[in-house]
Amino acid sequence: MTAFRFGAHEGLPFPHVTGYWVNRLGAAFRTEVDRELRGFDLTRRQVGMLHFIARSDRPTASELTRQMGVDSTAVTRMVDRLSDKGLVTRAPDPEDRRRHLLALTPEARALLPRLSKRARKVEGLLENGISGERLAVFHEVLMNMLENVDADHFAVDIDE
Repeated sequence: MTAFRFGAHEGLPFPHVTGYWVNRLGAAFRTEVDRELRGFDLTRRQVGMLHFIARSDRPTASELTRQMGVDSTAVTRMVDRLSDKGLVTRAPDPEDRRRHLLALTPEARALLPRLSKRARKVEGLLENGISGERLAVFHEVLMNMLENVDADHFAVDIDE
């Protein structure tokens, strides 16, 4: 059994409940990301949206809603805020004037490498001392769990 810095895991409230550990890891991740984003005046979701837009070919808000697993009202508010900050533009879709295509501004494109560096720093902190082989198994297990709950809105195309 692995010895943990915070003591024997059997003494914790739910030592063998997967949801407890996933939630605890998520909370730790969110705390660290928030710490890294303090100086940028952006939320985690806004940074995630910038990355989704960067990886897509001028997505619509409805595409972001599906990819991010967030309701359309929240996506609209985030796009509004990112637009107000000068990081996202909207343009009418020439094929369907009811829709708008989203794109990053040059300012957002210049900011993304700095944001990515901060994200890699947090990932490095979380993954410290864990072999690539174990991480690959961990990622596979997490994806299997998401598939088990048939969470289509969690499905994300990962190019890498």
